[in-house]
Amino acid sequence: MAIDLRDVCFAYPGAPETSILNIKQWTVAGNEHIFVHGASGSGKSTLLNLLSGILSSSGGEVAVLGQRLDKMNAYQRDRFRANHIGYVFQQFNLIPYLGAVDNIQIASQFSKQKKSARLSADIENLLSRLNISRADWHKPSAKLSIGQQQRVAIARALINQPELLIADEPTSALDQPNSDNFMSLLMSLAKEHDITLLFVSHDMSLSRYFDRVDALSEINQSEASSPCL
Repeated sequence: MAIDLRDVCFAYPGAPETSILNIKQWTVAGNEHIFVHGASGSGKSTLLNLLSGILSSSGGEVAVLGQRLDKMNAYQRDRFRANHIGYVFQQFNLIPYLGAVDNIQIASQFSKQKKSARLSADIENLLSRLNISRADWHKPSAKLSIGQQQRVAIARALINQPELLIADEPTSALDQPNSDNFMSLLMSLAKEHDITLLFVSHDMSLSRYFDRVDALSEINQSEASSPCL
């Protein structure tokens, strides 16, 4: 299993009586492409932060790619994320004064996967495949269009050859044509590289790209469950 959650509970330390997540069991198979939807404030980002190791669960088993994140310390989770997980953020999170190449290179520095001898070639290949003009590779990312920034964010997420790719509301700033282009590209790349894809959004129109669609309200039973004490 790419993802295996069992009796997972999360509450912020200052409010242990208020569980944000309470998941009895939820699994995602390797190479599966899954769409998870939920309203704002329903715990979508918290779930993604647990799966990527940014947050640690208050209880239960969080297994990602066969590794128990709940048994790792913060440093170990950071290393695991760098080596195995790609993340496309809603706001892209590019460093605005750096160009595409430098933004991607920074992501590679945290992973043991990349060898310096092939890194430049891999970055150039990704940017070319994502239709970023060579003339734009070294422009400050703040001067790139939203669509270009988004494609750079995909390249950054893929550079370390992740086994799991997480996308958090990545189309929210795009118009319909650009959203359609992004989704087609993302699905194609995930299939080509045999990547497990977890895509989270409130936009149900995007669910048509996926064979499996889960509602977070059915996964997360926080309102009906006991607090994380």
